[in-house]
Amino acid sequence: MLRSLRVFRRVCIETLLGLRASGWSNWLVVSILAVALTIFGGVLQMTMTLKNLVNAWGNQIQISAYLPDSADPKTVAHEISRFSEVKQVEIVTKDVAWNEMQHTFKVASVDNPLPNTLHIKLSSPDQVEVLAPKLRLMSSIESIRYPLKVAKKINDVRHFLELAGLFVTAALSAATLTVIGNTIHLVIKARHKEIEILSLMGVGPFYIKCPFVFQGAVYGAMAAILATAVLLGIHLYIDPYVKDQLFSLAPALTQNLEYSLVPTSLLMCALGVVVGAGGSLWTSGRYIKL
Repeated sequence: MLRSLRVFRRVCIETLLGLRASGWSNWLVVSILAVALTIFGGVLQMTMTLKNLVNAWGNQIQISAYLPDSADPKTVAHEISRFSEVKQVEIVTKDVAWNEMQHTFKVASVDNPLPNTLHIKLSSPDQVEVLAPKLRLMSSIESIRYPLKVAKKINDVRHFLELAGLFVTAALSAATLTVIGNTIHLVIKARHKEIEILSLMGVGPFYIKCPFVFQGAVYGAMAAILATAVLLGIHLYIDPYVKDQLFSLAPALTQNLEYSLVPTSLLMCALGVVVGAGGSLWTSGRYIKL
């Protein structure tokens, strides 16, 4: 146990020496990786928020069925409630709808032109396309309306952001791996005599390569902290504006749609450490021949 602690302490010291020897290259690596993680985290935040918006919008989606005057709303509502996709059916008679319109707008004194309407809430938003054809086949329903296209458009935007974010993050991660590899390579060249001596003394590959891997992991952790700080600043700056605009467009969406920054930060930290340590491990394995 004590020997393991001594080895770990020595590895940490060697890691600090490697960071010191890298000089300004440390900030170059951290900056590039921080940019990649910031883009990744920003796209993740936006994508998950849009996903919450789509889910919330889906819960608000309902099918409006318009009935002819000859159809009894209660009878039709009872028939529709038998469908397994239906969660609730609300009846809005033409007289109630007309009174609400007269109170809201200045309407001329004419005969009531509105139809009896049924607002049908579904057990799942995915059931809209299943239930809609069934309702169209009912002779007691003149027409139906539902805002499915809006949710589909939001989903299309979310998928585009996912693909674009993955592409940009992958490109920046590849650039980061290159910079990390070059930095670790320079450190290995600067300490090649020390590495040769340690190898001749019988020191194991783990002890020799581990400080370089730790150095890459430190790069990733520092970049994740920097990226989190940037996202937190952006979040505090634009969050009130975004919420006001969102609720002005969709007042019914009163739930918290925002995706928490905590899981994003943890994911960025894990990704940064994996990229940093992985790049260092690959480089040390390539250039250190024991």
